[in-house]
Amino acid sequence: MIKWGVVMKTLLFATAAVLGLAAAQPANAADLGIPTTAPIVAPFYNWNGFYFGGNVGGGTGHTDYNSYLSSGALDFTGNYDSRGFVGGGQIGFNYKITPQMLIGVEADGDWSSINGTAYGCTVTVCATGNTNLNDFGTVRGRVGYVSNNFLLYGTGGWAWSEAGTNRTINCVGATCAAGGAGTASALVGMVASSSGTEGGWAAGAGIEYGFLPNWTVRAQYLHLEFDNVGRSFAYAGFPTAFRSTLANDGVETFTIGVNYLFNWAPSVFRY
Repeated sequence: MIKWGVVMKTLLFATAAVLGLAAAQPANAADLGIPTTAPIVAPFYNWNGFYFGGNVGGGTGHTDYNSYLSSGALDFTGNYDSRGFVGGGQIGFNYKITPQMLIGVEADGDWSSINGTAYGCTVTVCATGNTNLNDFGTVRGRVGYVSNNFLLYGTGGWAWSEAGTNRTINCVGATCAAGGAGTASALVGMVASSSGTEGGWAAGAGIEYGFLPNWTVRAQYLHLEFDNVGRSFAYAGFPTAFRSTLANDGVETFTIGVNYLFNWAPSVFRY
């Protein structure tokens, strides 16, 4: 004969034991430091390391200059604007020093078609000068604010440029400045050329976006300044036609570019 009282007591005891064991399991896991679910880790873009890339864009320039006679006396003062395309490459290094701050260094070199023309007359001659900015480059520091795969940065440093000017005699004589035909001279049509490499400074800003783990796209503005640029123009057989100029050149460039990042191990910060 089944003793129902004993059966009921046994079932109640077994149920209580199972429920107690189930309730104790999470606490035991927590006591052992074992997570019950996989942690969710937010991804952060890795800006650290070397990078290289290319850029293309345009530029404008403004030049103020003084022209001097062979005696050194001031002959003429003028200015002109210039414009053209630019394109080249860059290489650099980034390092995050805090979760939101990045420092780095970058060097670039660009070909340029930026050119401008100046036309001027004195009491004895009228001439046209055409200047071409052929190449330029910079070595700059960068400081930026990082928000995951976005980077806003300021930049500044040293700049160099290589430019050349062709100066052509258009008219000789006292009537030239007033639009007259001038005086017949073998000097008319002669061209004197002068070129050189100059040093200066550069400063600007940009925004960069990481669209793939190792690829970024950016837009950048730079101002380049080259002051006290000297050029000399001599005409064979006409020593008194010698002229020299001293100029201050300012160039603004606007470029878009793409970089490939050689990602290093990300920085480790204590929050």
